[in-house]
Amino acid sequence: MTTPEENKEQGPVEVKTQVHSELEKSIVNFISNMDKSSFSAKDKIFFYKQLVYMLKGWVSILQAVDTIRRSTSDYALKTIATSLAYYLNEGKSFSYAIGRLPEYFDESDSAIIKTWESTGNLDVVLQELADEYEYINTIKNKYKSALTYPCILIVIAVAAVLYLFSSVLPNILDMFADQMDKLPVITRVLKSISDFCMNYWQTILIVMATVWIVLGIYWTTEHGKKTFSTMMLTMPLVGKMTKTYYLIKWAKYMRLMIWSWLDYLQTFRLLRGVLDVPAYQEMIENTMAGLQIGKTIYSSLESQTHLIYPNVAVMIKVWEETARLEDAMQNIINMYQEELDTSISQFSKLLEPIILIVMWVVVALVASGIFGVVFAVMEDVGI
Repeated sequence: MTTPEENKEQGPVEVKTQVHSELEKSIVNFISNMDKSSFSAKDKIFFYKQLVYMLKGWVSILQAVDTIRRSTSDYALKTIATSLAYYLNEGKSFSYAIGRLPEYFDESDSAIIKTWESTGNLDVVLQELADEYEYINTIKNKYKSALTYPCILIVIAVAAVLYLFSSVLPNILDMFADQMDKLPVITRVLKSISDFCMNYWQTILIVMATVWIVLGIYWTTEHGKKTFSTMMLTMPLVGKMTKTYYLIKWAKYMRLMIWSWLDYLQTFRLLRGVLDVPAYQEMIENTMAGLQIGKTIYSSLESQTHLIYPNVAVMIKVWEETARLEDAMQNIINMYQEELDTSISQFSKLLEPIILIVMWVVVALVASGIFGVVFAVMEDVGI
């Protein structure tokens, strides 16, 4: 920034140009910071796939990263590539380099890649990581879509009801305000609700906003996360779908880590960081404690029926005894992927009629209240 004395020495054109330049710089910095924080799972998948394509073309990992750094216009990706290139130029391994960027990459990424670097098959493990993340991202989007759609319907339904009671009904019922004692009970009840919405609409909005903010803050606390995950796992309709979704996600990550020759204890330690769900973290902690004293994975999971289906624990036991746990994870994924798709489809089909029935009841009550006015008027005039 320039001082007032410097501004006096400069002409108006120079001052305007400098202010404009600083404004542009501020806008660019703001956009770059937004871009850096928006590095998503899709971006990670795309990044890994780009590296795979170049590595298969016999390009070194340093050249591949540097090519991405020079060609991308994405600030987050450019920042990542610049940092990775720096560590690679220093002679560090690729696994070490991504391990220095915990805001973009999980600890499991570094551990999995590290086990394959010495074999010279970096392109193989990066392709596997990209495929696994793509699969997990797909089922995540299905799960989120299944929950988002009914939420939108509920919001629209609530908004429609509030509009009905605050704007439509008052205009109709006000015409019969002097005859309210003669009107049916349902009409008088609707009138009371309508008056409340009209007189206290600001209070209603403030209460709703306050509840929303308080819940938003509460869900970010440890106790709130635990309560939310328990609620999602036990809620009718949603519970089974949530349990199956997390089961597939858990099995997918576990299969990938075992495939990368990580031992069981290290696998569960990394799973603890990847699965940021209190219920599953507690299960993983118990399993790790059991492994440290010589117990099997099955002996730690057989009592976790609220998270792991009993037949899944049995499958793990069978394959654990034959040292082929990776195959068990793949079988679990194949078995429950279809069940997840079915649960999502059933959830959508069941919830839509429930919401429609609730809306039909509200509309029927309103209609009966309005027709009650019409019939009362007709009686007064002797029709």
